[in-house]
Amino acid sequence: MNVKELIRTINHTLKSHNLFPENSRILVACSGGPDSMALLYLLQDIATHRHTTYKIGVAIVDHCIRPESKDEVLWLQHQVEELGLPFYSATFDVPHLSKEHKKSEETIGRQVRYQWLNEIAQSEGYDYISVAHHKDDQAESILAHIIRGSGLNGLTGMSVVQSEYAIPVVRPLLDVTKENLLAYIGTKHISYCVDSTNEDVRYQRNRIRHRIIPELEAVNPAVVDAIVRLGSSVNEDVMVISDLTSRTFDKLVSIDDDEVRISRRALRQEPLAIQRRLWQRLVSTIDSDLTLTSAHQEQLLDIVNTGEKKTFTIKSIKVIAQCDTIKVYCKH
Repeated sequence: MNVKELIRTINHTLKSHNLFPENSRILVACSGGPDSMALLYLLQDIATHRHTTYKIGVAIVDHCIRPESKDEVLWLQHQVEELGLPFYSATFDVPHLSKEHKKSEETIGRQVRYQWLNEIAQSEGYDYISVAHHKDDQAESILAHIIRGSGLNGLTGMSVVQSEYAIPVVRPLLDVTKENLLAYIGTKHISYCVDSTNEDVRYQRNRIRHRIIPELEAVNPAVVDAIVRLGSSVNEDVMVISDLTSRTFDKLVSIDDDEVRISRRALRQEPLAIQRRLWQRLVSTIDSDLTLTSAHQEQLLDIVNTGEKKTFTIKSIKVIAQCDTIKVYCKH
């Protein structure tokens, strides 16, 4: 894929989602690595391709995991200043936060990074946050969910647009490969930093990238494309199931100020796939941060299938089933 084809592919991804209209303000999350440096320059090429201009800012987070990360922030700041673009940086002691919150460095790093990016985007008036995840990242993400035993939602992979925060997070590069990006920065002679931790197979994502994917490619050289197609296919199915779940929720569920109610008998008539999604919707109505595990779901399905009085408690949620009525409410 040459530079023109690369730009056309990314532009098609953006146009198909109605993203980055004229004069958009875009905050680019940039680590200084090859992927995000390619994204930074590609967005400027996209603007030229569209005969428009974008107001681009660059943001980097120092996670304090590697001793050289401070120097990389300074290096990126110099690069961005040479381009005449706004630059933002923040430092978080991710190893300390990881121990404090008993979460992996990958998880806590992602949480603090996206929260800070959103705060900066809001305060500085950006319309979008853009990140450099590409097709290979998509395949790795889907494989990681398979390994964890994810349901269908996990197999859909990352979306081009994520609206979890106030400012949309956009992934313009999901239809291009790492190889495409490396060829681009080589052609453009773009300099970048190399993160030594990307080779550390103690991190799950790196183990998938450096060990599992190559083994799968020995079986099918186009395995990355195959996995990404699987994600797209599953996403189409999930959209249909989600629509059915919403219709069933509206038909069967009653919501008062402090509780949600549903009929055991009516719930029992629904397919298991809908029941499981209804339960997640039910508890999310009370506590939007609560995600049910497969073990929780099995306990809740037992409540549906028995006529006995049952009580189930999880974190802030209490479920009471008596006769035909199931009530879900906040236990506080």
